[in-house]
Amino acid sequence: MSNVNVRIPTPLRKITGGKDEVAVNGKDIAEIIENLEKDYPGLKERICDESGNVRRFVNLYLNDEDVRFQDNLSTAVKDGDELSIIPAIAGGNVEKKKVYLTYSQKLIKEPLIYEVGQRYKVVTNIRQASISDEIGLVALELQGDREEIKKAIKYFKDHGVIVEPIEQDIVE
Repeated sequence: MSNVNVRIPTPLRKITGGKDEVAVNGKDIAEIIENLEKDYPGLKERICDESGNVRRFVNLYLNDEDVRFQDNLSTAVKDGDELSIIPAIAGGNVEKKKVYLTYSQKLIKEPLIYEVGQRYKVVTNIRQASISDEIGLVALELQGDREEIKKAIKYFKDHGVIVEPIEQDIVE
C-alpha cells in the first residue's frame, strides 16, 4: 500500500471540502480511485463512467505521465507518487462536428463508431440512423479536440465510409 498525493481540479474541490490536494493509499490507480470514493463520495462517478473506465474527457497523470499510456487503471503506484486529475475540456479546444456517414453493404456490421470512440478522445452521438441490408446512413455528432475529430474522420474514410458535413461543418 503506497501513499499517493492526488491533485484535485477546481471543479471537483467542492467534493473534497475545498482541498486542492489529498493523500490517498493504494497499490494502483484503480485502488486509489476506490479509496478516493470512500473518503469523498461522488468523486469516482466524475472520474469514471458506468463501466468503471476513466471518462473520455478526464485525464489522469501519474508523475506527469498519462496513465492511458501506461497500464491505465492497473498502473502501479509507489510512496510519494503524485496523481493529477485533469479535465480534458479545460483547454477550450472542445468542439463539435456533425457529419453524415454512408456505409456500404460490407461495412454495415462493422463497429466503426464504437471503434472511433475507443481509439480517439471523442464523444460519438448518433443523431439519426437508417440501416438496410444494402446501405447504412448515420447522422453523427463528434465532440472533442479538433485534432482528435480529424483523426476520427480519417479513420472512417480509411475504412471506406463516405463522410459528408452536416450544416456548415467542414470535413478536412
